[in-house]
Amino acid sequence: MKSKHALLLPFARKFKATFYAFALAALATVSAACGSSGSKDSTRGIIIVNAPAAGEVRRVLVREGMSVNEGTPIVEIAVRTEAQNNAPRPPQAEDPLARAGRNVGAAQAGIEAARAETVRAEVEVQRLTPLVASGDAPQAQLDGARAEYERAQRRLQEAQSSAQDAQSGLVAARQQPRSSTTATVAPLEQIVMAQATSSGTVSVVSARVGDRVTAGQPLATLRAGQ
Repeated sequence: MKSKHALLLPFARKFKATFYAFALAALATVSAACGSSGSKDSTRGIIIVNAPAAGEVRRVLVREGMSVNEGTPIVEIAVRTEAQNNAPRPPQAEDPLARAGRNVGAAQAGIEAARAETVRAEVEVQRLTPLVASGDAPQAQLDGARAEYERAQRRLQEAQSSAQDAQSGLVAARQQPRSSTTATVAPLEQIVMAQATSSGTVSVVSARVGDRVTAGQPLATLRAGQ
């Protein structure tokens, strides 16, 4: 006749096997639950900070691993725009050599005009002289012609003196060093900021100082906070 302990041994072994199976199933369930939670965290919000406009990176204001809040400046960009065509331009300084050359030309033209006037006055005096001598023209008319001839001669002398001064100015201008007188319009510069659209941690900074970037170009990547 079997003992009481021997009779209970098969039942104990069956219970132990059932308990182990149940424990393994429960452990697998917990492991699966933990695994799905980790995958979800690893794929949480990735935030891309893009360039708001095309320009040159002047400053990178964050570093990788740094925590930032929403609206924190990430990258500073200098946007350059040319001045509008209808914007007032500064007056241009005239080239001294060009000015001196123009003065010489004007003086030469003055000489030609004064010389032509002198010739006309001289011809008039020569025409009236025999007429007055013969009594065909009054003396007053001849005196007036002679006075006009004298004035024409003085104007010719003044024009010749002005031409000499203009020529001296041209020589002096040629001896001076030439300098550029072309007025340049400096481009306008505006500073814009690429900002974080949400709080998080900076994971990657792809922008570098001096880089030329285009509008919409990714500059940094953030991982959203928990």
